[in-house]
Amino acid sequence: MKTQTFKAKDVKSAINLVNDEFGEKAIILSTKKNNGFVEIEASDNENIIKDHEKLKDEKNTFSKTFLKHLEEKNSKKTGENNISYLNKKTFNQVSDDHSKKYFEKINDNIDSMRKEISNMIITDQSGINDELSYFTPIKLRQEKFSPEIINKLSYSFIGKKTEEGRVSFFRELSKKLASNDFSRLLKSKNIFVFGNSGSGKSTLSAKIASYLSDAKLTKKINFIDVSSSSTGHSDILRSYSRVLGFSIMDYKNFNFNDNHKNNEEINVFDFSGDINFSIQKINEIKNSFPSFEFCSILTVQSGSNSEMIKGICKKAEEIRPMVAITKLDECWVGAEEFSALALNNARIGIVTGTKVIIDSLIQANEDSLTKYMKENFIDV
Repeated sequence: MKTQTFKAKDVKSAINLVNDEFGEKAIILSTKKNNGFVEIEASDNENIIKDHEKLKDEKNTFSKTFLKHLEEKNSKKTGENNISYLNKKTFNQVSDDHSKKYFEKINDNIDSMRKEISNMIITDQSGINDELSYFTPIKLRQEKFSPEIINKLSYSFIGKKTEEGRVSFFRELSKKLASNDFSRLLKSKNIFVFGNSGSGKSTLSAKIASYLSDAKLTKKINFIDVSSSSTGHSDILRSYSRVLGFSIMDYKNFNFNDNHKNNEEINVFDFSGDINFSIQKINEIKNSFPSFEFCSILTVQSGSNSEMIKGICKKAEEIRPMVAITKLDECWVGAEEFSALALNNARIGIVTGTKVIIDSLIQANEDSLTKYMKENFIDV
């Protein structure tokens, strides 16, 4: 009489080996997979068989107690969570000490499983049931959304099927990101456009000027060049000024005190150079002319990494600008960028992705951002 491990390519073959060796009286102690093979531990030892039968009887006793208790619980209160009987208060209602120990053991095991699941990384999703509510965050992580924003917006998908949960998450993220203040652009006489070097500030300035000219049916629009250079206006801004028929001047010649007298003119300030220079100049204007009102727009180039977004949002947080996503014709905005923008409380008001100046400004709102995510983040 002995205990032996049998190895085969599948369960059926392994059981056949057990039967050949021990006959029908043998019991199977464990089954597991190892390196592509099935391993079954079996025994024909009488003592082991007796212990196994005793344990089986104990489990059957517990099962009956468990089911009886569940039936009583459900009959008292329908619709209650099916595992509420595991509450520790329930233990006092169980007269059988043996069963009570089983309840305590199950409760401990569930707590342990919860901790393990919360730290689980799933590398093969093929066998996961689509009904699992925890499946949505796995999908979102695969799409490169940050764990922080997924946890923050988890209320949007908990209890929902995968695809429904994803769309609900997109909607909630878009709600958090959308500026919903695009009308401020139409009401402002002074618009400050600033951002990192090469992020499309001058082109966006021209698009805003063209948009406002069409919306307000006016040509009384001025480009104000705010530059650290002493060589004169930037070539790009000068070209846009000539093509669109708008005047251009250096910010040093702009009269901030008299600006409120001419209510019909609109001034678009293009802050060239890096973002540090721009923020320095904006703060100088704010401190020198406290009554001067303006709408600030921060350009964020599509394809920017999360650290870059975090850095520029941190620098501009006191100005509280509307964000414009630029250069969508060159690179798309991914989950990493949206996550970083949301975590840094950025508000997107404008998206643009073409070098065409006229009629190329798109208002960003909850619906347009949700649509963008649904179309670009393909279910993997």
